[in-house]
Amino acid sequence: MNIFDKLKSFSFDKNRTRTFGIKSGIVWGHSKNGNVIQPILYISKPRNVTREDFELMLDKIEIQFNK
Repeated sequence: MNIFDKLKSFSFDKNRTRTFGIKSGIVWGHSKNGNVIQPILYISKPRNVTREDFELMLDKIEIQFNK
C-alpha cells in the first residue's frame, strides 16, 4: 500500500499566512481514515528567485499526481 491508497484528496495552499512559520507553499493530503489532514509536499522558494517571482509562480502552479 502506498501513500496514494491512503489519501482521498489533495489541496494546495499558497500559505500566505505562513502556517507553522513555514514560508513554503504546501500540498495537503486528506486521509480516507477520519478527518486527518497532513502536509505531504512543501514548495520552497529557491535562493535565485525573487519573492515577487515566487509568489507569481505559486499563483500559476497546477499540481497533478499520476497514480
